[in-house]
Amino acid sequence: MKKTLTTIAYAAVTLLAACATPGPAPQELVQARTTVHQAELDPGVLANAALELKRATDSLQRANALFAKGESLADISSAAYVAQTQARTAMAMADAKRNEEAITAAQTDRERARADAKDMEARRARSQAATAQAQATDARIQASVARGQAQDAEQRAEVAQAVAAGAQAQSAMLRQRLQELQAQETDRGMLVTLGDVLFEFNRADVKPGAQVSMRKLADFLQHYPDRLVLIEGHTDSVGSAASNTTLSARRADAVAASLAELGVA
Repeated sequence: MKKTLTTIAYAAVTLLAACATPGPAPQELVQARTTVHQAELDPGVLANAALELKRATDSLQRANALFAKGESLADISSAAYVAQTQARTAMAMADAKRNEEAITAAQTDRERARADAKDMEARRARSQAATAQAQATDARIQASVARGQAQDAEQRAEVAQAVAAGAQAQSAMLRQRLQELQAQETDRGMLVTLGDVLFEFNRADVKPGAQVSMRKLADFLQHYPDRLVLIEGHTDSVGSAASNTTLSARRADAVAASLAELGVA
């Protein structure tokens, strides 16, 4: 008997729950839910229309409660309409605040742009003045450089003339000294032959009488220290080739030693 009563009570609760479950929400409530949700997701609404959003959520809760209780469609739609209107008002207030801030920012940007334009114009004027001054300075510098170049060209011309005159004088002196030494131009360079008068037969000692020729050669070489000198010793054909080669080398060394004594490196 107790089991039968429990089953009957459970069936009654199930029937009551089935009767209390509402059907599909009306379109007005669905739209109100969507609008309030959009408002809740808007940071501008949370920042600038929190009170209106609170009113909209409260109105939506009332509409949801009426729907859950199965109240009349007119009451549910009225409450949903109020919630939707309040949510739209909250979003409109947020948009208005954003527009106001945008207008203020635009005005600030315009003022800043005007100030930047004035500053840029002033900088442009200063830049133009500095450019004109720099151009004038550059023109003066170029004129000074041109005068300096002209003077330098004149000086170089004078130096070139002096160098040419000195070269001509040195060339003339060189020709004169070479003539005194009876030098001959060959493929190997200038050839000066001192002759057999330097040495006695089969000897490698420079004769005392050859000092005049040696001093002339030494004087010439001291005036032209950059010249390279090759000293070659010679003999007659008397004697063996080996002894003549040795004698030739000794005579060349004797001339080198004599020139060294006369100051030739």
